[in-house]
Amino acid sequence: MNYKVWLITFGIVAALVIGGSGFYAFSGYGKYSDALQNWDDKVGTIESLERRVPYPNKANSEALAEKVAQYEQSVEELFKSLDTFQSPLDTTLTGPEFQRKVKDRVQEFRKYAEDGGLVITDASDFQMGFDAYSNSIPPQDLVAVLDYELGAIEYLLRSLVDVGSSSLVSFERDLIPGEAGAPNGHESSVVHKYPVRLRFSGQHDSFQALINKLANDTAFFYVVRVLKVRNEVTEGPVKLTAAQQSSLPMFENPNTKEVASFERLEEWGYPTVSDEELATVARENGFISSAKDARVLMGQENLNVFMVVDIVRFISPEEMAANEKTKAEDDRGGRKR
Repeated sequence: MNYKVWLITFGIVAALVIGGSGFYAFSGYGKYSDALQNWDDKVGTIESLERRVPYPNKANSEALAEKVAQYEQSVEELFKSLDTFQSPLDTTLTGPEFQRKVKDRVQEFRKYAEDGGLVITDASDFQMGFDAYSNSIPPQDLVAVLDYELGAIEYLLRSLVDVGSSSLVSFERDLIPGEAGAPNGHESSVVHKYPVRLRFSGQHDSFQALINKLANDTAFFYVVRVLKVRNEVTEGPVKLTAAQQSSLPMFENPNTKEVASFERLEEWGYPTVSDEELATVARENGFISSAKDARVLMGQENLNVFMVVDIVRFISPEEMAANEKTKAEDDRGGRKR
């Protein structure tokens, strides 16, 4: 009896082992077949690619080269057109020469502003934004760019005088990359910006003339990035009836063409003084009797203006390549600009 039980048990175990071996053998063969098929597919793909003509072929290569040449020509033409809005850099100027140039230009502008009627707040400390170089010499590799910026700033400030602005309250120049405390680099390698910030006051026509002057200049490219204007006159003109308006005496400044406002007439004593007395006071203030039949109500107010102006310089492909070469050399030498 025991002998039969042992044989049955052995038969069952043997059947299980043989069945399991067959199952794993069948599964392994399936994976092997899939791997072999995948290998054959990849070999076929490689052989197919080897039989093809490599890309790009001659025709495609020539077409691509032609497009690249056209693109380079377009870039060159674009820079030439932009180059008409900026003066060339003076690469021969030295640091000491630039320092002397700043001192001379500052003194010349102070005299120019005084003669033109522009009042500069803290004129004795005014250095056109180049305070750091009144007692120190700039790095030689920055001299040409600083000189360019000096020219643009001088033109901007002289324009304030030319348009008849009354006062320059403040003027600041942002540091450019390379100066102590400045950002490490420009936002773009193609367009460099040198921001300045100024506050000034003047009449509406002088402000408008300044904007037009900067927009149409061809020696420098200016972008007014921030503009805040506050009118010193917070109330509108006095409302008059048609009869009152028609009876108002008209006086005009022959130089500025300004017509005396109702408020100015009141300052001169109108309507209590006689016509002769009013004409005398008007003449003392530079106004004469006018035959005009209309009075300017708006546009003669004094404005307080804050501006952030970007002095923009477009970098030529040659200069950009030279800058990249210099930067690479500095990086290899362990010197960060």
